[in-house]
Amino acid sequence: MRKTRRAVTAGAILFVTWGFALADSLGGLDVSNGPTFGVSQTYQNVVSAVGQTLQGYGKVDSINSIPVSRLCSDCELTYAFDGYTVTSISPTAIKFSGGSYKYYLGFGSANDFTTLNAGGSAGDRAEATNGTLFLSLKGHAIDAAGDTLVGTGADIGAAIPTGFSSGLADVDTSAGGLANAFFDANQIAALFGGGNADFQLGASYTGLQPAYPSECSTGSGPACLRGSADFTGTAKDITATAVPEPATLALLALSLAGLAASRRPKKKQELLGHSESRRPRSTRT
Repeated sequence: MRKTRRAVTAGAILFVTWGFALADSLGGLDVSNGPTFGVSQTYQNVVSAVGQTLQGYGKVDSINSIPVSRLCSDCELTYAFDGYTVTSISPTAIKFSGGSYKYYLGFGSANDFTTLNAGGSAGDRAEATNGTLFLSLKGHAIDAAGDTLVGTGADIGAAIPTGFSSGLADVDTSAGGLANAFFDANQIAALFGGGNADFQLGASYTGLQPAYPSECSTGSGPACLRGSADFTGTAKDITATAVPEPATLALLALSLAGLAASRRPKKKQELLGHSESRRPRSTRT
């Protein structure tokens, strides 16, 4: 009887463990709670004057040192950014205001990002945005002037600049994104912008994208510089939002019913045993 009860109890625990729809898998992408660090390839246009807008796209290669291909099956995590307006520029420094990022999770036919399209960088950008909207970000101020991104380097404003950029961003809850709520953590310290930010962004650029050299000469192409980028944020304790699926509830109910049934004979046996203990024992003569 004890073995039966233990088996039923173990079954109930397994049903609960297996059946919960854990939010660690966000749209099919496994995301760990806590600090999140992603590394990406990135492509952007060349800007050369105040008032011009920085835009580009890219693909996330890894999150917390784990390749994205291991965090979801037959998928890619890509992104596009836009709206970063040049507020000041010199050969060694540049600043931007505004800006937004949108990340997309693509499966199957939407797992198609490549930088060798016949359609040029416009084709690249289309492939970078054809998945499900995963996360939306908007620029967060890094100084009193309201700038959200700053770059330093050499030959900034020229045809082939090199250097680094960094900035802050907030989750844009008004723009949608299935992972927005889980990364709206406000864990990146910020002196401006009304409080902490959700993400810190960084990038480095080392040269032109050789596949589309003609798009870099005027500064108006969708992308031309190539480099690497990274983002740092925090995922909330999203496992706390786990909810049981309908099938889980049914299995749990069956398990509990079996557990209750397995306990009845024991209770009856205990009662009988209790009654027997009260009967006077016969004495032999």
